[in-house]
This record gives sequence, structure tokens and C-alpha cells, in this order.
Amino acid sequence: MQAVIFAGGTLRPSLLIEEALRQADLILAADGGAESALRLGRQPEVVLGDLDSLAPALAAQLEAAGCRFVQTPVEKNETDSELALQYAIEQGATAVTILGAWGGARCDHALANVLLLAAYDQVAVRLIDGPSICWLLRGPGVTQVRGQVGDLVSLLPLAGDAEGVATQGLYYSLHGETLVFGRPRGVSNQLIQPEASVTLVSGQLLIIHTRSDLL
Repeated sequence: MQAVIFAGGTLRPSLLIEEALRQADLILAADGGAESALRLGRQPEVVLGDLDSLAPALAAQLEAAGCRFVQTPVEKNETDSELALQYAIEQGATAVTILGAWGGARCDHALANVLLLAAYDQVAVRLIDGPSICWLLRGPGVTQVRGQVGDLVSLLPLAGDAEGVATQGLYYSLHGETLVFGRPRGVSNQLIQPEASVTLVSGQLLIIHTRSDLL
């Protein structure tokens, strides 16, 4: 089951987002993310969070339309986005796409959303915004990047060094090298063929694929 979560950050519409919504079996909103969902013509089935950033009039409109609310205390250990992710997993989601994970007034929320990729390994989680898709590769493992020649691909180590990184189909090729945590060496690589592969021996590697035709 594929779930889509609207987080509370700014959201740049794109063909990638439209595709994710077409494939969604379950649409959730984390608090104020419900506004982004409605702007795209989608009503979330469930809104989760402390509801501190959702206008009461809009909440009433959603409730009248049959949307379910799972309200939590303001003082809690999880962000609203994490609560929505947990809920999606509990409902049986095997893949989760988070929209609106970037931008907004709070850069700390954006960083927290990225770190969710490292915390939840039982399902495939990705972030989509505008022309970019972001996901996490855990070592040992391999992932494919499919797109068009000229697409940007950035490889960023997360929570420590990424060791044994090897690539095929990227302009700057790697051959079992280590990408050091905190160093941006892997930014702005490019696809030189429609499909590339990234292999990782150990560590965690953030993959960010930006479609050149959507920039």
C-alpha cells in the first residue's frame, strides 16, 4: 500500500507530485499540511497532529466533508510528520511519500523530515518537492536512479561516513570510495544515461535526484 503525507512545509507542485498522488492508496496530512492538500484538490482521509497550525474554519470544513482527525497533545516527543508516518505504517503502508517536507518558516522541521528517512527502515520513505526526489540508501545495498541524461544526482552521507560507494551511469564515477560525513563532495553529479546505479558497502547515503526537465 502506498501512502502520501502532506507535511506543513512549502510545496512546489510538479509532475512528480501528481504521479505520487495518482498512485496513493492513502492520503494523510500532518496538521497544516491539510491546506497544501486542499490547494492541490485532494482531501486527506486523516489529519494528525496537535492542530496548532490548521485554521479552525478549515478544520471544520474538513470534518464536515468526512475527514478523520487524530489530535495529539502539543507537548509530545514526535513531530506531526513523524506521527503521520507512524500512522501510515500502522495502516499497512509499504511505501510512503512525504510532500511539503522542505521550506516553510522552520528550517528545523525540514531537517527533521530528512532525518526521518534514517529512523524508519521498515518501509520505503521518500521526499518529493518540485523537481526533486530524495531517499535513503543503507549499506550494504544498491539503488537505481532512473531519469534523463543531464538530470542532477547528489549523494550525501548521513549520520557518518558512507563507505564503499560505487556508481555506474554518473558523470563523476566512484569506485568503492568513502564519502565523508559533512563534506559535500557528492553534490551535483549528473546522469550520463537514462539509468544509473549506486552501490554502498556501509553507512547511509542520501540520494537526491533532480529532474532537469522540471527545473
